[in-house]
Amino acid sequence: MPYWAVTIPTLTADGASGVHVFIVTADHPDQARGRALARAEMPMSLRHRRNAVLRRAALTVIEITPRWGM
Repeated sequence: MPYWAVTIPTLTADGASGVHVFIVTADHPDQARGRALARAEMPMSLRHRRNAVLRRAALTVIEITPRWGM
């Protein structure tokens, strides 16, 4: 099963921007997106980004390819 880097931009209440990155396994990019969003809503993730809002429309999904190939 491939690995995916899912990057979700964030925005804090005071206007600061950042990103929350998740590395997930999934068969397809849409599945990776769903898994990352589910993890992003977990209490531990909310605490990590200090309750910053996710900018879901700007989310990116990139397959991680090992250097040795697959």
